[in-house]
Amino acid sequence: MIPPGGLLRRIFLTVAAVGVLFSIPLLFLFDVVKINWRSNMEVQASFGPQEGPRRLPAADAVRFDGPSVPKDGQLPANPVPADAISLQRGRQLFVTHCAVCHGADGKGNGPVAQQWKADAKRPADLTAARLANQSDGALYLTISQGFGIMPPLNENLNVRERWDVVNYARTLSK
Repeated sequence: MIPPGGLLRRIFLTVAAVGVLFSIPLLFLFDVVKINWRSNMEVQASFGPQEGPRRLPAADAVRFDGPSVPKDGQLPANPVPADAISLQRGRQLFVTHCAVCHGADGKGNGPVAQQWKADAKRPADLTAARLANQSDGALYLTISQGFGIMPPLNENLNVRERWDVVNYARTLSK
């Protein structure tokens, strides 16, 4: 006859032994069965840059996310003449890198911008007087460093190509 505590002990040890026997093979399957853990921020649920919710800026807020001005305070001067070759290259680069958001005519109505929500900040209208009055150096810095949700293009375009885009962008407001 088994003492009453002995039966529970024997059942517990049997269940534990069976559990260990089934668990050990699973340790060797760890590298075989890949579990898709969402461990990086790119695949986690989040709000995108064109989506709300958004708050209005404070009344006396000072913008600080625009292109930074060089340390000497001088905007760069355009070293590339706006000749036919520069304008042709600038047009090709604009179509490749800029028209998806700004549109082929530069009015901020590109195919990507049309997919944004109605309350999202729109791409700049490059034909507007506000941008036409900016210096070439200011446009160059915006293209190089980005602005708001516009990505910087200094890694995609070399210096000459960015100036070609500036020259072409000037023709859009004429």
